Amino acid sequence: MAIRLSGMVSGMDTESLVSALVSSYKLKKDNLVKAQTKLSWKQEKWKTMNTSIYGFYSGKLSSARFSTSYNLKTSTVSNDKYAKVSASSSAVSGTQRLKVNHLAATGYLTGGKITATDKSKVTGSTKLSDIIGTKDGSISVKTSSGIKSIDITEDMNVSQFTAKLKEAGLNANFDDNNGRFFISAKESGKNNDFSLTANDANGLNALKALGIYTVNDTDKAEYTRLAALTEGTDAYNTELESMYTKATAKDTAKNYADKYNAAKDKLDALAADDTWDHSYTLDEYVAKLKTETPDLLNAYDKYKKEKVDSEGNTVKDSDGNVVYEYDTEAMEKDGVKEEYEAAVKKKASNESLIKVYDDNSKVIEDTKDYVTIGDDGKAVANETNEKVVQEVSDTNADRQAKAKALLDSKIAMAKTAANDIDNTASSDTTKAVRITGQDSEIVLNGATFTNNTNNYSINGLTIQALNVTGTDEVTITTDTDVDGIYDMIKGFLKDYNDLVKSVDVAYNAASSKGYEPLTSDEKDAMSDDEVKKWEEKIKDSLLRKDSTLGSVLDTMKNDMARSFKVGDKSYSLSSFGIATLGYFNSPENETGVYHIDGNKDDTYTSANTDKLKSMIASDPDTVITFFSQLASQLYKDLGSKMTASSTSSAYTIYNDKQMNTQYSEYNTKISEAEDKVTTWEDYYYSKFSAMESALAKMNAQSSSLTGLFS
Repeated sequence: MAIRLSGMVSGMDTESLVSALVSSYKLKKDNLVKAQTKLSWKQEKWKTMNTSIYGFYSGKLSSARFSTSYNLKTSTVSNDKYAKVSASSSAVSGTQRLKVNHLAATGYLTGGKITATDKSKVTGSTKLSDIIGTKDGSISVKTSSGIKSIDITEDMNVSQFTAKLKEAGLNANFDDNNGRFFISAKESGKNNDFSLTANDANGLNALKALGIYTVNDTDKAEYTRLAALTEGTDAYNTELESMYTKATAKDTAKNYADKYNAAKDKLDALAADDTWDHSYTLDEYVAKLKTETPDLLNAYDKYKKEKVDSEGNTVKDSDGNVVYEYDTEAMEKDGVKEEYEAAVKKKASNESLIKVYDDNSKVIEDTKDYVTIGDDGKAVANETNEKVVQEVSDTNADRQAKAKALLDSKIAMAKTAANDIDNTASSDTTKAVRITGQDSEIVLNGATFTNNTNNYSINGLTIQALNVTGTDEVTITTDTDVDGIYDMIKGFLKDYNDLVKSVDVAYNAASSKGYEPLTSDEKDAMSDDEVKKWEEKIKDSLLRKDSTLGSVLDTMKNDMARSFKVGDKSYSLSSFGIATLGYFNSPENETGVYHIDGNKDDTYTSANTDKLKSMIASDPDTVITFFSQLASQLYKDLGSKMTASSTSSAYTIYNDKQMNTQYSEYNTKISEAEDKVTTWEDYYYSKFSAMESALAKMNAQSSSLTGLFS
């Protein structure tokens, strides 16, 4: 900001004069700022109002349209020790009888305490071979999702075995502190139970040594089933088919085509790369690199030396070859370090390019005979290709052979294990404890129901079994939830009343004629409290008599006053003891507020007869149908006022787009007005400055003449 020193010669108050001269321009600018401020306040006022209207529209009003929001039923149990019950709108009113015969159980195995063969503590890192005493073995895990085999290897440890159990579909954990496995099914119920069975003698030994071998009906049934399988029978063949996944010509052909095309894409990308010399073909360039690359570091052989460890021993790689390194310090002294590093970088780059070329060329060579090449050079999957057909045949034969060997081994083991179970007392096992999966069973009104959980959904009732009733029987009583429906309607009317009152307050606000937003100078002349009251006066009146708000208010009041037919009879809110207090009896801005007769929370109507609750108890369908129609009509009419247009956004009651445009236009106008004020200030100051200069010269000349004559 320029600092002006004026009026020093003339003695005139130049700043006041300039300010007066440009005051009309400043006034225009101030009026624009005030108008923009008022617009921004109005935008905020509308945003708040729109939030309230949309909140009602998408909340209680939206829910009130659907009969399911009112069709509330309540259920009670004569003894809640045995069951919890809730009712949906479709539940039948009346009394029903319930017995709980069984509760659902999840298959669970608490393993026996185990130690290593050397009696040391077992942890997650302990190898299984140090517990079992053998280095191999195989077991099967059967769950509701299928059968998976786990091969026990020499290097497998406890944590890895636990992970395999999880992969097979179980919950599994090994507790280091207690030295036990804890294993369970993923879900409760008989059909979701699991079994752990051995595939061979070492597998059976592993189950025992790991403390997870138990004498239980589930495992015994699995061993017995396997022992009964005979090669050549349908049961045997079905089991065999389930133990391996057959390869298909379609998947195999697609796999080869995908590999070929992926490799071709990489070679095409390499050919298009501009980082290599394109005066050669790609094949020629790679051949050239293969010849030149090995010699890139030959010039630095004199700096190459054998690498030694901290003890001075020569370091060798895994193949027994001596490892070399380069003396970069010596290179730096000789001034060739940068050349060497560039050669190393070039060698690595060349080798990378060669590898991409060789790897993908090999893929293309290996897969080309398994696909059909299209006109675009891309591979197309061909299920009838002889090599594909032969590979599928070979693959399936190999998979079947492996599965058969495993199945035959399992059958042999099962025969031994089944006999072992029959002749083994539970006290001779590893002290593992097994809970078998069980379905729950209830009897409702004489009909028996089973489920893998304790939860049932039957004819509108949700039943959670908690305890077995034994010879006892409990009753379930279901009836219309009068209080629930009443509270639903009461909540809807409360939200409506809150909204219509706030709209009335804004629409009927007192006029703020003569009040405009204050400039900074005007604020400085007033106290903070006076400024606050001044601005509140304006803000409170921003939506006064607004035509858009008035239209919304009329829509709400008109819809609430409408009648709707239920059957052959018309009903209005007054039919249910719901009405306003009337124009003369209503408090200010509450002429549109509705009151429920007999509502204990309403001081105006609490003493009246509760007609609404009586009608809900005697004829809930009529009440529900009426309020659903009323809410649907109001929802439709409010929604039509919130549709998007060229001036307003979707679900917006006011012209928000238009106001945003107006606000931006004010920015431009204010900027132009400020420029005009500055331009005229500069103009007038320049004139006064010229006058001051002229006066100064005149005074100087006068002083000179006076000096001459004196």
